[in-house]
Amino acid sequence: MITTRIRMALFVMLLGLNAYAQYDDTYDVEEWTLDEEEATPKPQHKEYKNAFYLQYSPSRYKVDAGDRIRFNEMLVGYSRFIEVVEDTPYFVEVGANMKFSWETSDLKARVLTFRIPVNVMYKWYPWKEKDYAIAPYAGASIRAIAMAREHTGAKSTSLIGSPYDWHHFQVAWQTGVRFFFNRFFLGISYSRDFRDSSKYPGVRECGVHFGVGF
Repeated sequence: MITTRIRMALFVMLLGLNAYAQYDDTYDVEEWTLDEEEATPKPQHKEYKNAFYLQYSPSRYKVDAGDRIRFNEMLVGYSRFIEVVEDTPYFVEVGANMKFSWETSDLKARVLTFRIPVNVMYKWYPWKEKDYAIAPYAGASIRAIAMAREHTGAKSTSLIGSPYDWHHFQVAWQTGVRFFFNRFFLGISYSRDFRDSSKYPGVRECGVHFGVGF
C-alpha cells in the first residue's frame, strides 16, 4: 500500500516537473524574441545644423515710379538650422548673407548688400533611408545696402540719397524649395520687397543656390 502511494506521488511530481519545464521553455523563447526585436537598431539620420551656400540671382530693381533695371547678382551666405520639435523635421533657419550686384546697360551700377533672413522649413523624406529630402521654406529678411554707386566713365556717383534717393534698409519676403542629398543641397528661390512706394529700390529676385552642411 505504501509502495503504491510512493509510486503515485513520484508520478505526480514527474508530471509537474515536465509541465514546468515546458512552460519555462516557452517563456524563454518569448523573452528571446522580444529582446531581439528591441535590440534591432533604428535607422539614424544626421541633421546638419550649419550650412554655407552660394547663389546666383538675376534680379529687377524698381528705381522710381516706372523704371526697372536688371541686375546680375552673386551671393555667399551662412545658415543655422534649428530643429523646432525633437524627432520632427520642422526647422527655423536663421543666418546672414552678402550679395554683390552689377548692371552693365544703363547705370553701370555696383551694389553691395547685406541681409538677415529668417525662414521656416519642413523636410520631406521620400525614402526610409533619409539620405534625400525635399524641403520647402518661406520667411522674411531685412536688407541693408552698404554701397550703391553709378559709374559713368571716370565719374562715380552714389545712388544712396539725392538725386536717386535709394534707401539703405528694406524688408522683404522669400520662398523656395531645396533638394537635399546627404550634406549637400540645391535650391531655387524667389524674393520680393514688401510693397512700399516711398522706398527705392524695390527688389524682385529669382535665385539658384548650392550649399553644403556641416
